Amino acid sequence: MTLWVVGVNHRTAPIEVRERFFLSGEQRRAALEALMDEPGVREAVILSTCNRTEVYLNASPSESPGDAGARVLSTRSGQDPAEAEGYLYRKREREAVMHLFRVASGLDSMVLGEAEIQGQVSDAYRTGREEVPESVGKILHRLFQRALSAGSRVRTETALGEGAASVPSAAVHLAEKVFGSLEGRRTMVVGAGDMGALTVRCLADAGTESPWVTSRTLETARDVADDVGGRPVAYDRFWEHLDEVEILVTCTAADGVVIDADRLSRAVRGSSDPLVILDIAVPRDVEADAADIDDVFLYNVDDLQRVMESTEEARRREMPRAEDVVAEEVGEFWDWYRSREAVPLIRAFRSRAEEIRRGEIEDLLEEMDGLGEEEREKIRSATRVVVNRLLHSPTVGLREMATEGEGTERLDIARRLLGLDDEDLEEWIQRESDE
Repeated sequence: MTLWVVGVNHRTAPIEVRERFFLSGEQRRAALEALMDEPGVREAVILSTCNRTEVYLNASPSESPGDAGARVLSTRSGQDPAEAEGYLYRKREREAVMHLFRVASGLDSMVLGEAEIQGQVSDAYRTGREEVPESVGKILHRLFQRALSAGSRVRTETALGEGAASVPSAAVHLAEKVFGSLEGRRTMVVGAGDMGALTVRCLADAGTESPWVTSRTLETARDVADDVGGRPVAYDRFWEHLDEVEILVTCTAADGVVIDADRLSRAVRGSSDPLVILDIAVPRDVEADAADIDDVFLYNVDDLQRVMESTEEARRREMPRAEDVVAEEVGEFWDWYRSREAVPLIRAFRSRAEEIRRGEIEDLLEEMDGLGEEEREKIRSATRVVVNRLLHSPTVGLREMATEGEGTERLDIARRLLGLDDEDLEEWIQRESDE
């Protein structure tokens, strides 16, 4: 088996490209099902956020799982595969493991140390298990559990997450750069999911006036608004209040534009105050032309990186400690993962030895008249002990070999020396994936 990650993120593509790769709930499920139909793919998890869309795979090394992941992503983006390839990165085996652990720990985020990513990684893993159960087996289950453990350790053992370590908190800091103090500023949040709820909390903590909160489900908006003494508003009526707002944050899960420039222009026409819009959704909620409206200042998630660089210095000082934690967690997972490579070989080896022992001893016993069943069983037991003792040292050696450098190549040599071919191992490999 081989571990892969294929993806696109804020380092390889701007937001107008990333939003084309973004996979919503139903799209993610369809993509997972498509991946599981690809030859050699045994397990798959898809992580899709405002800053990245990534496919994690456990697949047969004889196939091209990286190509399978790239095909799914390029199909979603609507781009020619060659064009999409220019934005994608591919990592395999230990490099792929390290990548996921760094992602879950906030070390690969646009806002260093952001808190949301751990929950997003957990959601991707859990959603895959629930919606396409066959997509998450023993390997990816262990991989994602250890990645989440690494993320938790980084947040509890280091100060990486202190300060503005989330996209919503970064958005609030940006607003503070525009206005200075946000005390008493009139605000609205469009979208009441996890990101919206955190944004509302960040705005309230900054001292803004009770924020308007809207969502496609009024009850959801009311729950989020009530948490901070905000004001819920029906989704089809939030336009009526835009001329009362100074800061508008959008963070819906819509597949396309929610606020078009023409309607926004009409909605704010009577306002005497400028409007700062922080569009932290991917795909973007606000039409780009909205930036051309007088007294409207539009920022998106890519703008956050530029304005937050100066606030990251303290968190960057924590990176060596965080990287040490991640390296330790990766090492523990990798030892477990590599030792499993030896298991199918060991089982096939021992199965072959037992098959030979049984065949030879039963042929011999057939020729030995006059033995009772008790004597026969003693002979069988003695030969099993001899075989197990002979196999003990090679078994230990194969396990140790798997965790050493070049372990896969060494196991391949051992397989040939033991006279086992790929067909001998396939049944045991399948059993290991299913357990």
